This record gives sequence, structure tokens and C-alpha cells, in this order.
Amino acid sequence: MDATPRSRFPRRARGFTLIEIVVVMFILGVAIAMAVAITNALTSSQRLTTTTTRMQAIDAAIVQFVMQQKRLPCPADGRLASTDANAGLERRNAGNCNVTGVAGTEQYGVVPWVTLGLTESDATDGWFHRFTYRTALALVADNALDMSWCDPAGTGGLVGGVCNTACTSASLGNCTPPATYLQNKGWQIKNVAGTTVMDPANAPYTGAAYVVISAGSTGGGAYLSSGQIGTSTTTDGTEEAKNYADKAIQGYYVDDSISDAAGTTHFDDIVSRPALLTVINKAGLGPRSHT
Repeated sequence: MDATPRSRFPRRARGFTLIEIVVVMFILGVAIAMAVAITNALTSSQRLTTTTTRMQAIDAAIVQFVMQQKRLPCPADGRLASTDANAGLERRNAGNCNVTGVAGTEQYGVVPWVTLGLTESDATDGWFHRFTYRTALALVADNALDMSWCDPAGTGGLVGGVCNTACTSASLGNCTPPATYLQNKGWQIKNVAGTTVMDPANAPYTGAAYVVISAGSTGGGAYLSSGQIGTSTTTDGTEEAKNYADKAIQGYYVDDSISDAAGTTHFDDIVSRPALLTVINKAGLGPRSHT
């Protein structure tokens, strides 16, 4: 017979120590932090993809517009809420843009989604801001983008700012060469360091026909569907601020993806800036030989 006394009750299971609880909490915290970081990264990637896809659709819609109208559209007024009857319509009068009610202005301009046959969602980036839009004012006039009367062999000048429609094979002296038409047309584009990357003033005259701008994740200077202007969640540099929709027309627009020279701010705008001749050729209105 076993003389060792036995308890009539089983021993209770030992509970967790404070150290073990702390270790478990730490592991759970790390796991949650990793999950949040992965989710944020996926969300950011999805918003960027949405933005670039919509910008490509806007570029295609503008080409379709040029094919039909032979000019570029003026911007819509970003200050108008979605419920306004004029929201999304280009603000144009007498062959000139007048977003503010004054001829020759594009301040507050956004992509004119109704005029282009798009929805407001199509003209909104992945961060729910309307795309800013600027076009060179000389390109909104009637027939301003019709280069079919320009001839590479021509030696004549412009007539009313466009290619001479008197161009024929028998009178090439009346024909406007493409370089003459392209000179000083379109936007100059620089990076944040001030280096010119597209230049309408110097050969080969690569001015941007227009610029479509997403303010990116910071949202600075872009309009919401309410018609209110967004404020940046970080500090935008002087150059990035040139792309703000509420600013008057700038001497040039900025496209870059690197920090500014001081390294204190960053550039996160997403910009579409097709060359003028590229848009014209896609619309089937490029120069042709009349010989």
C-alpha cells in the first residue's frame, strides 16, 4: 500500500505569469502593426493605379474631343459643387477660356468631365480630388489644332495663328511648316530643380498641349466634389505649389518625383503632359504633304 498521502482534489493549472502576458501582447502588437502597414501599402497602390488609369481615360477623351472639335477644351470651374448645373462644363466664351468670368483665365480650372463625356468619378483621382487641368489658351480657339494644312515642305507663315489653308502643291510658299506652327505653342514643363523638360520656345518645340494634375496623397491645391479646395497633409515646395488649381496661370508647370533641392518637402503630384504634336497626330490632324 502506497503510504504517500494524496490530495482529494486535483492541482489547479498554473496561470500565465506577467512576463508571459507581456510577451503575448508584444507579439500581437507587432502582428497588428504589420497588418496595418500592409493594408496601407495596398490601399496606396490601389489609389495610384486608379489615378493613372483615370488619367489615361481623360487623355483618350481629350483626343476624341480634338478629333471632333479641332481644338482643346477649356477647364471647368472647380469651385462648383457636384450639384451645380454648370459643374463639369468647360467655361468658354467667344473662343476663349473664362473660368472666372474673365476672358483668358483658367484659375480654379479642373477637367471638364461633362464636356468630355465622362462622369465626375472619371475626373476624380484615387484620393477623391478632382484633377486640375490647364491648357494653353491659344489652343482652345476654333481649328487651333488642325495641322492638316501644314506641310513639311512649306516655307510660308501662319495665318491667324494656324496653318495656312491656302496651302496647295502648286503653292508651297503658302504652306506653313510644322515647326512654324509648333513654336511658342503649349506649356513649358520643368522639374523641381528648375530644369526644363518640355520647351515650346526652342527647337524641336516640344510644348505640352495641356496638363492634367493629381495632387497625390497629400491633396494640396486640388478641389473636392463639394467645390472646396483641399489643403496639403504635408509641406509642399514652391515648385509643387505652382500646380495648385486655385492659382492663376503659371509661366510653367512642374512634373517631378524627387525631393526639392532643400530636401525638406517632397513632390507627389501625378502629371499627364502630352506633347502638342502627339495629341494632334493621335487625333488624325497632323501635318501632311501636299505634293
